[in-house]
Amino acid sequence: MAKSGLLGPYKLNFDTIDAAITRSSAGVYALGYTSPEGRFCINHVGRADTDVKTKLRNCIGSATLFKFGYTPNSKAAFERECELFHELSPPGNRVHPGRAQGTNWACPRCRIFAPR
Repeated sequence: MAKSGLLGPYKLNFDTIDAAITRSSAGVYALGYTSPEGRFCINHVGRADTDVKTKLRNCIGSATLFKFGYTPNSKAAFERECELFHELSPPGNRVHPGRAQGTNWACPRCRIFAPR
């Protein structure tokens, strides 16, 4: 499996999220589990347009582990989520990531949001 470039993995619980994510920031994340061979397996990728810590807190119970990365803004989070979606093909993401409401952002890897 390709590398995500994200920090972690960490246990997906309140204490670990609070310890690992030290600032309020837009960002991306991957949810997953440990394989029998001890590897982190990504099941889902996502993003937070404003606060990755809050977004991950809302994911508690949906996976056992997470990885994350900060981004400078919501557009960068969208673009990074798209990159992860295309690179990793996580089984929990059946649909291409959506862009933030009111934006005209384009995916850096495909033409799903290309002007017609």
